[in-house]
Amino acid sequence: MATPIVIANAVITVLLTLMVLNHFQLVEYDPIEMVVNEFQRRVYYSQIDGTVMAPSETFMTVPEIIRSRGYPLEIHHVVTEDGYILELHRIPKSINEAATTSENIKKKAVFLQHGIFATDFVWASGPTNSSLAYILADHGYDVWMGNSRGNTYSRKHKTLDPDSEKFWDFTWEELGQYDLPACIDYVLKTTGQEKVSYVGYSLGCAIFFVGANLKPDLNDKIDVMIGLAPTSTVQVLNNVFKLIAPLSNPLRYVLRWTRTGLFLPSDGISSRLLRFICNSSQIGSATCQTINFYIFGYSETTNTSLVHVLCGHYPAGGSPKTMLQFFDNYNSGGNFTRFDYGETENLERYGTVEAPKYQMELVTAPVYLIWSKTDPVSTPQDIEWLATRLGNLKGSVKVDASVFSHGDFFMSTQVSKLVYQPLLKMLPPPF
Repeated sequence: MATPIVIANAVITVLLTLMVLNHFQLVEYDPIEMVVNEFQRRVYYSQIDGTVMAPSETFMTVPEIIRSRGYPLEIHHVVTEDGYILELHRIPKSINEAATTSENIKKKAVFLQHGIFATDFVWASGPTNSSLAYILADHGYDVWMGNSRGNTYSRKHKTLDPDSEKFWDFTWEELGQYDLPACIDYVLKTTGQEKVSYVGYSLGCAIFFVGANLKPDLNDKIDVMIGLAPTSTVQVLNNVFKLIAPLSNPLRYVLRWTRTGLFLPSDGISSRLLRFICNSSQIGSATCQTINFYIFGYSETTNTSLVHVLCGHYPAGGSPKTMLQFFDNYNSGGNFTRFDYGETENLERYGTVEAPKYQMELVTAPVYLIWSKTDPVSTPQDIEWLATRLGNLKGSVKVDASVFSHGDFFMSTQVSKLVYQPLLKMLPPPF
């Protein structure tokens, strides 16, 4: 009887959560009713029989996924100014290119940067014709994918032990000031090119803006920056984080008290439990889809098999401070500031009592923004704030869909048509 009781409790918990959240008007089109209806439909037609088969790529590394698709792969390691060792994954050419293709042909390098607590799986785990890494390679580009410090592939340092608190003492600041410039310089040196094209997703955009502020010469090394669902200021949140963000101060004390370093790793207990639930049954799969909706937003076109893959790769670990900085920006009323250490330490670090704001006019590289009106994380209000402040905005493009979530920028069955094909027109030619 234990198993049915556990399952019943889990279902009741999810439904109660939905009922509570239904008191909040999260977005303009009321996703709560949509999510509940979809969950009930799946549960009604399901049974606990273990028939849900997670895609094999749920349990594969990104290099294994790329190689399984037949694409050539190179693994590179970059050492940052402050000693972190980052892993880059490179797809130098298309699967359709002959093995005898001359290595002397200089292809345009494109650098892809993932979002918070993620890895480069976001670019390579979908269907081949709907994953940006393969689409770019098939169009003749030299594709480089970054992995931020602390995630599954970049958990090394020249002197610091990943089990130490010091290893995890970093914010958006270090990602933009050290990681990104080191990766861009490495790509330029390796390829012999003067500039690289940059595509960021979510926090991958914010750290570019940070880098452009703190390392202004980064602007001169980028011929175009394309921001997908870009985050910077957080004036509005329309997902479950809206309920968690006000608790950031208690969360900060708990994390400090527990001396938490590595936060939300993919091999952690919570992640493994989530994968077990997702793969246990249709009910478990529906539960994970519901969780996906509350984090990334409701979607009508999510590739459901990718939800399982998502659970196998995300979250991939990082510093608690990266999440706290996100919440602090929201709690401050929508600022885009350096990490807030409190008045005393702010004064020591910045010379001001308050954490200084990043200046968007210092982002002088050409920038295109691609966004959705129903994205609960990168909202239209935040896009408007960003677009009016960037120093060299070339275009702001709204996804042509009535419903398109934050996760749809890599999980939608329509992402190639709605996002990646327009993106290709923004890039310089590959040769």
